[in-house]
Amino acid sequence: MKKITFLLATLLLNLPLFSNQVYDSIELLPFDATGSFVTESSLDRIFREKEIKTVIELGSWAGASTRFLGYRVGEGGKVYAVDHWMGTKNQHGEMSDSRLPHIYQLFLSNVKHMELTDRIVPVRMASEEAAKALNVKADLIYLDAERDSESVYRNILNWYPHLNENGVLCGAEYREPGVKNGVHRAAERLGKEIETDRKGYFWAFK
Repeated sequence: MKKITFLLATLLLNLPLFSNQVYDSIELLPFDATGSFVTESSLDRIFREKEIKTVIELGSWAGASTRFLGYRVGEGGKVYAVDHWMGTKNQHGEMSDSRLPHIYQLFLSNVKHMELTDRIVPVRMASEEAAKALNVKADLIYLDAERDSESVYRNILNWYPHLNENGVLCGAEYREPGVKNGVHRAAERLGKEIETDRKGYFWAFK
């Protein structure tokens, strides 16, 4: 059954109208802007320096960062939002968030309220499965999912092949020990240098 589900998800991800179809299937919830997003200025700088039209985001939750990315890719751009929307134990507050039972529907509703359904494609899968299923190359890959060292390391290695030449792979919460360790392990494996913001919220390979 798991293999059939994976194959079905892979097929759906490659249908051009899939994103609009999933938005049409929901009961619209009120807009909810709750959520922290402290890497906006660092991401905005990347958009100002490079032409970014395709983004893969790992970890979307209620969609604050996803909507920002959706605005910045512009008309014709795409953001692939990868999340299982089941909560992550080492993400602060997700498992105790009262919105958890309907967080996926809230994410879709928020995107629909902001009229970004043509740009944001929800990929409701575990990261490793999505990396195998999604046949997409991105100009920007942004990680804000699991924060333990091994998960960060695996996510970077799994998704790095999806990065376009001269694209940017970056993420949030570098100040957390698990994230920092995973990023450094992956950077050493891939032969990359790391740049960060002053407060340690943001990291990027260069």
